[in-house]
Amino acid sequence: MANPETVFCGRCKRDVHYHYDPVNHWKQLLMTIITLGLWFPMWLCMALSPTKLCDECGGPLWGET
Repeated sequence: MANPETVFCGRCKRDVHYHYDPVNHWKQLLMTIITLGLWFPMWLCMALSPTKLCDECGGPLWGET
């Protein structure tokens, strides 16, 4: 069984440590202003569900537990 701080990476084919992709809130604010608020739902999704990134290959860990 995997350690709670690790997940299986499909690219590396093994359990790896991961980190979360930080959201650049200044960039998201600028995009929201430029699109007159249409970008806000995307910004909200990015902030509420951060992407896990593999520490070994840097790839996203979508759907892996």
